[in-house]
Amino acid sequence: MELNKVIVELHLDFSEESDKALRTLFIVAEELLDQYNLWVEIVPVHVWFQDPLEAELADLPKIYINGKLRFIGRAPTKTEAIKAILEHAKLPPVKSTQSIIVTSKVNLDGGLPEVSTTS
Repeated sequence: MELNKVIVELHLDFSEESDKALRTLFIVAEELLDQYNLWVEIVPVHVWFQDPLEAELADLPKIYINGKLRFIGRAPTKTEAIKAILEHAKLPPVKSTQSIIVTSKVNLDGGLPEVSTTS
């Protein structure tokens, strides 16, 4: 049987909703591999903000399936995720082109580098 592949890219922050989205998609990926022989590659992208207002405006989590934005600001239910992934199963797998991760130099205090998402 042929093994199909779907790329699911999640843009996440450190909220409960992002955690729920990631957990749901891992469960769905395992189920789709068992039932449909469909490989779901999950690509988590953590987005960092310096300003709390930017975090609220970003409306995370965002979930892209084969490069198409499918869910914004909420974790999908298991049924919604399965349906959305199966709709994209016949399309060629691609990563999202909606964002570019830009990093700056590491802070002198040894902290994490500043990262921003641009469109």
